[in-house]
Amino acid sequence: MSKIGKEYDDLFDNVKGNLGEHFSNYMFIVMDDKGNLFYDYSNHRVGRMLIYETHADMTMTALDGLEIQWQEEEEDDIDGTEI
Repeated sequence: MSKIGKEYDDLFDNVKGNLGEHFSNYMFIVMDDKGNLFYDYSNHRVGRMLIYETHADMTMTALDGLEIQWQEEEEDDIDGTEI
């Protein structure tokens, strides 16, 4: 785990406190402008599971499990008869 500057320690403590108050299992990840990462989680197993589940969710195609049934409208020819 990379550490972003100590000036953010209070902010991260507040985030952990707020998440811990509402959720028994949590993880958060942030990145500063230089690309340094900071992450924390409620426990190691939860952190691993949340990363795995998030990755699986983000990489699945948008149309998995989605069925579309198109209803085509009948088109009229120029003279008004159906094509």
